[in-house]
Amino acid sequence: MPNHTSKMISIKLNNFLHRIDCKATMVGLATQHGCSLKRIRRSKNWLLMGNQSQLVEISEKIRMEKVLWIAEAIDKALPKPIYSLTLIMESTPEITVNQLMAETGCTLIEARCAIDAAEGFV
Repeated sequence: MPNHTSKMISIKLNNFLHRIDCKATMVGLATQHGCSLKRIRRSKNWLLMGNQSQLVEISEKIRMEKVLWIAEAIDKALPKPIYSLTLIMESTPEITVNQLMAETGCTLIEARCAIDAAEGFV
């Protein structure tokens, strides 16, 4: 079974050249982390490609350089972690519904179902 971090992820960066100050810096940063940043044909859009761990590293570095729109594009493209809400509820029974929703990104209905399952009502 292949590791999910080895899968290549492609992120389209719309209007890239007009939204950054220095193209060479961004291309160098991508190359430094083992990713590729290339122009899509003759358009003004570029494509950032790399595996999950490389993209996470680049996202952290880009946040420090205040290019938040690229970091947000990377975060949207990365797979979301999967949480076992029932296990979280069993390990921390004092957690509130709002805390559970904030930590895991689950919906109110999912949080309430997890609480019911952890307390044995289901």
